[in-house]
Amino acid sequence: MIRTAESGVKMSEENCRPVDNRQMSHEMPARSARGPRLTRGGGRRLYDRGRRVRTRGRVHTRTKIGIALTLAVLSAGSAAILVIRHRAGGSGQGVVAFREARAFAVSSELKQIDGPYGLLLGDSQMERLHLPTLCGQPAINGAIAGTRISGLRAVAGWLELPRPPETVVVTIGTNDLTQRQRSGHPDAAEGFRDEARALFAELAPRARRVVATAVPPFDAGRPGVTTFYDVAAAPAYSAILSEECARAGCRFVDAFADLRDPASLARSPDGVHLGLDSAARDRVAARLEAVACPDARSR
Repeated sequence: MIRTAESGVKMSEENCRPVDNRQMSHEMPARSARGPRLTRGGGRRLYDRGRRVRTRGRVHTRTKIGIALTLAVLSAGSAAILVIRHRAGGSGQGVVAFREARAFAVSSELKQIDGPYGLLLGDSQMERLHLPTLCGQPAINGAIAGTRISGLRAVAGWLELPRPPETVVVTIGTNDLTQRQRSGHPDAAEGFRDEARALFAELAPRARRVVATAVPPFDAGRPGVTTFYDVAAAPAYSAILSEECARAGCRFVDAFADLRDPASLARSPDGVHLGLDSAARDRVAARLEAVACPDARSR
């Protein structure tokens, strides 16, 4: 029997019809004078006039297993819905609340750092990059999976910086290239340009330097990638980032240039996200630092 959350009424496992508890009590067989007996597996067998009726322990076990499986399926389904909404960069209140909460957490972490620091912003491409230091200084990762450039502007605006970071690194664009954002939207590229121009104009006064990266590579040969992403438009979006970054006085670099070869693309887990290991991470970090702190690297 399953107890529903809304009414507390028990449901029949066979046909899911509500069953009155009082009716159930009348339907239960009466115990014989001999009383319950323990089965070999620990269940209590009820006897009615000397005839075995049921094994209570086994019935309860099956019910518990059924409830546990139901809860597991519901939990997994809820998690899947959240992941899908998050990856799609949706605009619901839940997504906005999550981003705001993430900005609050990053702001709290920044306040715990003494001295110079770097700040990493962007989408899941940057979120997955383990880069604890940049140019020999602590680097705080404030990237959020599923973020588009408009969402990144909001997150950057919510961040409370205790003092200007030495470097802000921005990796963005993957989620703006989904077919959902591109297909049927002829002005999508210009909209991306407007957001990039505003983003860099807002970040430049808040940091000593801002570094923007090219859009990370896609593995177009991987099944499904071109179905969900406008891979062909990625170079144009990288060019927009470069142009608008220069307009605001930022520095631009293709930090993923060493990961665009076929062998590196083959290491991608899904054809969209970078195939990262310590060696790949170090190559990305080297290209970032060559632009963010060239003087420090030459010493």
